[in-house]
Amino acid sequence: MPIPKEILYLTEEDVQQTISLAEAVDLAEKGIREDAIGNVKGDKFYMDVNDDGFIKPFSGYIAGEEYAYVKSFSYFPGNPEKYKRPTTCSQVILLDYETGLPVCFMGADWVTGLKTAASTVATTASLARPDSETVTIFGAGTLGRLHLKALVERFKITQAYFVDIIPEAAESCAKDLTAELGFPVEAVLLEDREALVRKSDIIFTVTTGSQELVHYDWLKPGTFVARLGSYQEVSHDVILQADKVIFDRWKYVSPRIPEIIHLIKEGKFTRESVHAEWPDIVAEKATGRESDDEIIVYIALGIWGEYAAILPEVFRRAKSKGLGRPLPF
Repeated sequence: MPIPKEILYLTEEDVQQTISLAEAVDLAEKGIREDAIGNVKGDKFYMDVNDDGFIKPFSGYIAGEEYAYVKSFSYFPGNPEKYKRPTTCSQVILLDYETGLPVCFMGADWVTGLKTAASTVATTASLARPDSETVTIFGAGTLGRLHLKALVERFKITQAYFVDIIPEAAESCAKDLTAELGFPVEAVLLEDREALVRKSDIIFTVTTGSQELVHYDWLKPGTFVARLGSYQEVSHDVILQADKVIFDRWKYVSPRIPEIIHLIKEGKFTRESVHAEWPDIVAEKATGRESDDEIIVYIALGIWGEYAAILPEVFRRAKSKGLGRPLPF
């Protein structure tokens, strides 16, 4: 490979013109499979910056790929009120695998949502009942929208519900996606969530809040719950009474997820309480869903294989389409 002589700068708008959700789900599945067989290297850590905010550097590489990545993700919940700026911010640097030199710098807020939705749906396709038709999504932001749009790539969804602490956000989301997807998408008030949880086959929690959104006795047999936020989103009984609790990685989830931290301190949850880590299920080292009645809870903070598959393809597509602006070293 020629030695890189410039860095391609991609804005968020450039990145959004590269790959589709359907392609992202396929790439996420590829990254997960490569991770499961030991072909992915990566790591991440959380650097607490103040009482609320943290920065998370994140890296990964698939054996045989042309590019590795380093991604930064920052979470500062006080930004909207204090500075009128977003809570989260992400950037990616892609590096040539032979020289370690940078080849691309991209804004990564949108692709973070794309990857997260694609990864969740790739997991859901394996762990949820294949005949699942009804989904409830807590969080009507970009992540919530992308999760539903990705979900229809693998499931025949006939009814979706959105719940958000800001009712207008849920209403806007429901209106837009009903028109786009062609099936009913309804906005439901937070205080009315129990009724729709009781009839849902799949539940995603993708919020930045901290409250018990779901209780175990609301879940019908066979429900799949993907708990994906950084703060508390489910009651402790959801985790303690589920038939299977699956983590993407114990190493990262156990010290960061409030429900798990609390249960570990109380002596009610240990490493042995986790049925399996997700890559081990993909590698067939552990079982996934074994019956239609199992209630399965998946808790994830993100692993590196999916990004390692998606981000190089974003770069290649951008180059082929003439997107971005080259910057000299």
